[in-house]
Amino acid sequence: MRRTSIRHASTTSLLAVSMAGLLVMAAGSAQAAATTVPLGTAGTYAILAGSGITNTGITTISGDVGSSPTASETGFAACPGANCVTLTGANHTSPDPNDAVTQGAKGALTNAYNNAAGQTPGVVLTELAGQTLVAGVYTSASGTFGMSGTLTLDGANNANSVFIFQTASTLITGGTGNINLIRGAQACNIFWQVGSAATLGAGSTLDGTVMAHDSISLGSGVTVIGRLLAGEQASGAGAVTLIHDTIIRPTCAATPVVPPSASASATPKPSTAAASASAAAASKTAAAPGAPQIKRVPVGAVRTGDGSSIRHAGNVPPVVAVGIATLGLAIGGASVTASTLAHRRRRQR
Repeated sequence: MRRTSIRHASTTSLLAVSMAGLLVMAAGSAQAAATTVPLGTAGTYAILAGSGITNTGITTISGDVGSSPTASETGFAACPGANCVTLTGANHTSPDPNDAVTQGAKGALTNAYNNAAGQTPGVVLTELAGQTLVAGVYTSASGTFGMSGTLTLDGANNANSVFIFQTASTLITGGTGNINLIRGAQACNIFWQVGSAATLGAGSTLDGTVMAHDSISLGSGVTVIGRLLAGEQASGAGAVTLIHDTIIRPTCAATPVVPPSASASATPKPSTAAASASAAAASKTAAAPGAPQIKRVPVGAVRTGDGSSIRHAGNVPPVVAVGIATLGLAIGGASVTASTLAHRRRRQR
């Protein structure tokens, strides 16, 4: 009965370990890894358009702005004003419309768009709100994404985690749409590759760089920690429309986030040279004149020895301790062997 129980317990443990391994393998292969999207010169832009930029109300932009091939801006007067923009960055539309820098940035946008579209995705729900996603490439069966609530992106304590969302057509967020970044996820590593147009609802917030084939439209009071890059298509056409919004080009943290348990430094080990010196010093100390020498290994218990200088168990030299341990193991092994032989004789009778 005991042997059967032991054999059953061993089999159960083996199955548990095997299942755990399969679960780890499944978790590791469930989501394709994402690589960062190279923005090139488009990375300095907070807003990049192809058919112009239109603003209504008071808007704040941190980052460069420009439009190519159609260089036009409406509502871009300096604040204060009814329709004005507070801009921290270079305006590549005025006074030098459709400059070479903006033209180059539109080419860089096409490269970035194709890079994001070319990465292999996993399929998630069209409605992003309520989901918690780790780094990876994502698309939906419908080819669109909507967000009417909170989407959580988990960086898993890695500030370099990359999130890519691919849509064949649209990205539409509701007024309550927003993104919650946890455990090191950063807006600078989030990319939205939009097959046609992106529409961000009034009062919503969005993290990441939006790269749209066509246009990007924002409702009133939208906050974007990222970039609005429109007009990826061959003609370059694609407008950006703003209404009293805030767009801030993101920057990445200088260092990755490390879990507290991993940040603790291990106890340093001495170098080979230091270890050799320490061993040599110990050898000299052991051989120093006057050091107690073991004449004979004590017999019996430590307290009933044969007159050696050993008085307490705490002072047992290593040689003696090893001898005692070896003797104990030998006796224990002999006892087990004898018990086993006796048991076999009884069974044979």
